[in-house]
Amino acid sequence: MRSVIIWNRMYLKSIELSGFKSFAKKSHFLFNTPISAIVGPNGSGKSNVAEAFRFVLGEQSIKSMRGKKGEDLIWNGSTDSSRAGRASVKVIFDNSRKIFDIDFPEVSIERVVHRAGANEYLVNGSQVRLKDIVELLAKAHIGSSGHHIISQGEADKVVSANPKERKAMVEDALGLKIYQYKRAESERKLEKTFENINQVEALRKEIAPHLRFLQKQVEKLEKTESLREELVKLAQEYFQHKIPTSPELARLDGIIIAEEGMMERERKRLQSNEYKTVRLKEVENLYQEVSLLEEAGEIIKRIGNFIRERKHDGDSQNMAEAKIRIEKLKKQRQELEETEFKKELADLERLVGKISWLPSASKEDRVRQEERRRALERLKIRFEEASMAGGEELKKEHAETSERDAFLARELADLEKSAESLKELIKDLEKRLATEFETGLENINKEFDKFFNKMFGGGEARLALVRAESQVEESEEGWPIEVSAEEGLDIKVSLPKKKIKGLMMLSGGERALTSIALIFAVSQVNPPPFIILDETDAALDEANSRKYGDLVEELSKKSQLILITHNRETMSRAGVIYGVTMAGSGVSKLLSISFDEAVEVAK
Repeated sequence: MRSVIIWNRMYLKSIELSGFKSFAKKSHFLFNTPISAIVGPNGSGKSNVAEAFRFVLGEQSIKSMRGKKGEDLIWNGSTDSSRAGRASVKVIFDNSRKIFDIDFPEVSIERVVHRAGANEYLVNGSQVRLKDIVELLAKAHIGSSGHHIISQGEADKVVSANPKERKAMVEDALGLKIYQYKRAESERKLEKTFENINQVEALRKEIAPHLRFLQKQVEKLEKTESLREELVKLAQEYFQHKIPTSPELARLDGIIIAEEGMMERERKRLQSNEYKTVRLKEVENLYQEVSLLEEAGEIIKRIGNFIRERKHDGDSQNMAEAKIRIEKLKKQRQELEETEFKKELADLERLVGKISWLPSASKEDRVRQEERRRALERLKIRFEEASMAGGEELKKEHAETSERDAFLARELADLEKSAESLKELIKDLEKRLATEFETGLENINKEFDKFFNKMFGGGEARLALVRAESQVEESEEGWPIEVSAEEGLDIKVSLPKKKIKGLMMLSGGERALTSIALIFAVSQVNPPPFIILDETDAALDEANSRKYGDLVEELSKKSQLILITHNRETMSRAGVIYGVTMAGSGVSKLLSISFDEAVEVAK
């Protein structure tokens, strides 16, 4: 093997296969040199190693790994070895330079597939989602397929692909996938945001008529409340100056006045000594008392006392009886007046609730009081006509519906703000994609032209941005629709001393060299941590193999290389060679061999 430049950027440490396709037993490949080669005869299973890389890095297309279903990736058994229940592949990276956004010096990624179809993904032994694997690898510029895992067919694919597909390959190689992923994710979020906006707007439209109805009802309630306040105020004024408006009260008032007049006359009479009378019984009692007395002085004294007592007595039986009658009449009048008053007050309070008021010391005349009463009755009628049943429930429903509408309005504003933010993010991502693609394409073309020159000893090669013309297609309903034009990349080449201006005029070997030059150019612009070349040199003759080998060594200065090859010149550039052989049992076996042994094994 030739000596190679010692390279200190070896991120890929090893890969371990267990039960994966033809590797029935656990097989461990250690990659500790810039270039490692895997050799073996056709059918030995060496290309299964490249497929193992695809598998562990998250490839979801079973077809790309030469299978129809997940079970096809699991060792299916032989006469000497029973079939496995699962297949696992583990790849280990050196993370001392933090190429992965994870705080570990070493990162192991493992994928397990079970016969039932279930898949498991593990990072450093902890189970994760496929999405986590994809994001972790994307930040390190690694994917399940693409520019860093290249088979013979895929090497030709870059030249045989249509412009759109070729552009996608270059974008992937330039590390733009993470931005495209973010853009696609942002577009999905924006689409979901628009769906949510439509849903919220639909909900607001749905409740809007009911809210308008409730608003009108509440306005009516507010108007009724205003009438109630006006009615209470008028009622307070009315009762404050009320003079009882009935015939029975007038009759009672007349009797009371008559009784009070009689009492006044009797009082005046009693105040005059000339008209005072003494009861005969009282005089007889006095006579009996003094007839028993012998001394004239004692008799005079007793008669004098009798006269004084009767002289100062201001009451009479008539007045006492009149007082009792007047008190009864006043009580009767008062009761008749609280009855009339309470009834009138109660009628109003049933309409407007409790009315608090203070009676006035002054009373209005009956004309003014009647005016107040009529105004009060008119206002009562208006209030009764405006009143609505279930006012509190209506207010509660209006408040709840208004709060719901306000919440939806806030949510709509947040969604619209989020939509604007997402639009700006998408715009920024598109701008960044366009800028980085333009810069990357320019750098790729420099490398492409350089490698093409080395391969062909001259000539020119570049990738040109082209736009396909828009096409008219038929919709499901049968209407013609215009499909917008899409950008792509075309390959422009010219060989030295030949009038060849396009890919279609190249021979098979020339196409192979062109594809290799392009693949190498792409890998040099944004080098991935490692590149797997699976028999991409199969179509090269001896002279071109040497050129290929020289380019491989140059490539290994920026990316760790794993070469799956039959080519003697290619394997001579490797620092370590693994031989893969297959016994009659169909099990692939791994050997670490020398260059001479590798040549024999590869035959």
